[in-house]
Amino acid sequence: MSFNDSAPLGLPDDRSLHHQPGDLTHLHNGNSNGNRLNHLSIPSTKPRGEESRALIPKKSITLALGGGGARGLAHLGVVEVLLQHGYHIERIVGISIGSLVGAMLAFEQSIAKIETTAVAYLLSPEFQQHQKTLFGCGTTSPEDQTFGLFSWYAHIQAYLRANSIFHRIISQPGMLPGVILQDVVDHFLPDEQIENARIPLTIVATDLKSGRLVRLDKGSIRAAVKGSSSLPGIFPPVSFDDMQLCDCGNFYTLPTTIARCYTNKFVLGVEVSYDIKPLKQCRTAIEALVRVDEIGEYFWRQQIRSAANFTLRPDVSHLQWFDFSVADKMIEVGRQAATSAMPDIDRAYDQMQDFEFDATTLNPCPA
Repeated sequence: MSFNDSAPLGLPDDRSLHHQPGDLTHLHNGNSNGNRLNHLSIPSTKPRGEESRALIPKKSITLALGGGGARGLAHLGVVEVLLQHGYHIERIVGISIGSLVGAMLAFEQSIAKIETTAVAYLLSPEFQQHQKTLFGCGTTSPEDQTFGLFSWYAHIQAYLRANSIFHRIISQPGMLPGVILQDVVDHFLPDEQIENARIPLTIVATDLKSGRLVRLDKGSIRAAVKGSSSLPGIFPPVSFDDMQLCDCGNFYTLPTTIARCYTNKFVLGVEVSYDIKPLKQCRTAIEALVRVDEIGEYFWRQQIRSAANFTLRPDVSHLQWFDFSVADKMIEVGRQAATSAMPDIDRAYDQMQDFEFDATTLNPCPA
């Protein structure tokens, strides 16, 4: 059985994945040459023998890592705690920042190294210059400060006013150059193919040409993650085979239904998006359009949580999604959330049965 690189979600396709629920032996055992490692390591002070026994995976799970900008760094803290409690990651499915974190976890065995590298780079002068380019054009007034799409809109509006780049909106594929995202993926990810990851990995993005979600299981990991993270209209779409990829986070931020395509066993969703915040008013037509989009994504996310056996929601609501300068705080929030929820996660796992999910209207898998 081969992986396809861009199976459209919702319609059969000759290139589509045809995994049936529970058909995971080829994933768990690795690829045909047997060199895939399906676990991450965590730091330990135990003697070598004891450490090896402690790392023996006991409970296999599929992770669905959601989008949410900088808040997605909480994924690292969550996974760190899961590993400490003996959970074994059988597959990772990621969207946007979830695709970046998921790819880092899939290719690098040491989560301590991942966390150290992430914090160091995000606090580096190089990345801080990128963040200034993105959102350093000024702050919004207190009454305009929110934590969702309106926050994004307010900052982009300020950026447009500050830089007078309306001509770029109507003449270029993105308001900001793609080199910003390229630098990030080049720093964090190897120049490798998705199918060579230590842990089976699926990247989710939107294909602007076909108008569908796609799941990427094969091809350049850097290009796939860049495409999944390219905010539409802000960064240029990313060419991937015959597709134009962009972020799908404005309507699909939690890939639980896609993770469910691969297994009828335990799926753990990690949601780092925002809840709806009240507004005083929508003053313009574009604000009304953005608000409706925000509401639609929120209610759709509530529906697709049910595709997971357990959905963990770290409390990142007090942290702005674009502020990467607090990377260490984001990771710690993930640790605390996973630690607090671990009794409930264990209980849900112990009570797990073959998952029966009524996917009549939610099924994203090809037939």
